[in-house]
Amino acid sequence: MTHPSRLIEQALGEWAETLGSDAVLTGLNATELYRTNELSAKRDIAAVLKPRGSSQLVAAVRTARKCGLPLYPVSTGCNWGYGAASPVVDDCVVVDLSKMNQIVDFDEELGLVTVQPGVTPRQLRDFLDARRSRWLVPVSGAGPQCSLIGNALERGYGVTPYVDHFSAVTSIEAVLPDGEIYRSALSAAGGAEIDQAFKWGVGPYLDGIFSQGAFGIVTEMTIALAPIPEEVVAFIFSLKAEEDLEPAIIAVHEILKSVGNVLGSINLMNGHRMLAMVEDYPFNRVEKGSLMTHSLVDDLLKKNFLGRWTLGGIVYGDRGLVKSAISLIKRRSAGIKCRKLFFNRKRINLLKAVARRLPGSQAAMLRKQLGNLDDAFNVAEGAPTETALKLCYWKSGQRPPEGQLMNPARDGCGVIWYSPLVPMKPEKARAYVDMVYRVCAEHRIEPLITLTSLSHRCFDSTVPILFDPRHADDTARAKKCYEALFEAGKELGVLPYRVGIDHMGLIVRPDSTYWKLVARLKEAIDPGGIIAPGRYCPTDHPHGAPECRLGENS
Repeated sequence: MTHPSRLIEQALGEWAETLGSDAVLTGLNATELYRTNELSAKRDIAAVLKPRGSSQLVAAVRTARKCGLPLYPVSTGCNWGYGAASPVVDDCVVVDLSKMNQIVDFDEELGLVTVQPGVTPRQLRDFLDARRSRWLVPVSGAGPQCSLIGNALERGYGVTPYVDHFSAVTSIEAVLPDGEIYRSALSAAGGAEIDQAFKWGVGPYLDGIFSQGAFGIVTEMTIALAPIPEEVVAFIFSLKAEEDLEPAIIAVHEILKSVGNVLGSINLMNGHRMLAMVEDYPFNRVEKGSLMTHSLVDDLLKKNFLGRWTLGGIVYGDRGLVKSAISLIKRRSAGIKCRKLFFNRKRINLLKAVARRLPGSQAAMLRKQLGNLDDAFNVAEGAPTETALKLCYWKSGQRPPEGQLMNPARDGCGVIWYSPLVPMKPEKARAYVDMVYRVCAEHRIEPLITLTSLSHRCFDSTVPILFDPRHADDTARAKKCYEALFEAGKELGVLPYRVGIDHMGLIVRPDSTYWKLVARLKEAIDPGGIIAPGRYCPTDHPHGAPECRLGENS
């Protein structure tokens, strides 16, 4: 924006008039938070708009269309490991929806809540607690300040009973690229209440195009909440050896087939992943540019009472149902060589009370472990926490400012998420895990692996590629590691369920029928290409998005 054109000057003037000058940010200082991300992928940002309501957003979109200026909507900008608040391509106008943070409607009887993009898990938890409501918040590892809408649109998931967050979305309202308001056929016909209660509506299911799609800006979403159950019991199995992974996967498959509807997700996390959440990185015991040795990993796992793999899950329901489910889980997992722990809130509180009275270093470690269990159980009960977010800081050695919530992009962390879908077959999972170990070792990246059950058929695996963005060599190795993981995973038949702003070109294949259809839909709905250019759509741009310069009509 060194030499603003007539069109950008016109647009900025109109946006200042319709949104207010304080809601239009320009200049490097004002846009720094949106240009900087935890991928070390710099983006030029033309301006930032912060509308406070749908009417302002409609006006902003119409101005952008008239002037041919690309908009990139973000909800709260907490898309950690995928680009945070940065757009796919340079010179977009970021539309920050965090000021649109109203809980629009809540049906206590049916457990349906309608929220705007700026509503966070913590805000919803406070809202429900103030009403003593008996519904769970769909929390995720992204922390308490992420957007409920943003997480659902990216098909995020969690540990509470409705694991797949987009599957719990029942209704969507959005502003289309021409400024029109999209609502489903049922809602448009006067059936707003039943539209909120029934996901599929009538006619073609068009709500789905807004999930990982650049077809409009979602302004409201109705989400079905899971009820707070009578009983919540968590279980943790500590697997002593690497070869225990295969029998554990068989057990997970059988458990989910048998009692899947009373379980949240089941997680399998390797030792590195667990250490990243409970220990600072041992910089003083690792040679610069090297990896933790096997003996060091073993020492740290032993110190923290952890195994090579940790299996964890939560059972929800009335006491009789939970008791039966736990009994079945024990039978299905009888063949796994591991230490097993089952616990509820009452047992955690009892153990914490006992541990407070014990002296010595072992007791201090026990108290630390019980604190970690307490944090994990808070998440199981639908309380948003930063427990999982801590790992983003592991290799950078950074810390959030005193008294502030974690923000990996702001705080100088380096993290790229590789998140492929893996069939729930022991031999396939083993090949995948071995591939991650090999590729990460080749690039000198610590191999942090989680396998999260999305059903009894499929895992999503998350591998955070952690690095220190202050060091160019570290950053370059991390980026090459992601590309190598992607290619090696593709050879195994495992591919990511989502990708970040630098990797759209890896997953979007313009020669496939699927992506050709996406391109045709994009051209029909957004012929000017003003909404999120390059996001999950075929283009010719080297970064996976079209060359789109401000001041030129698209």
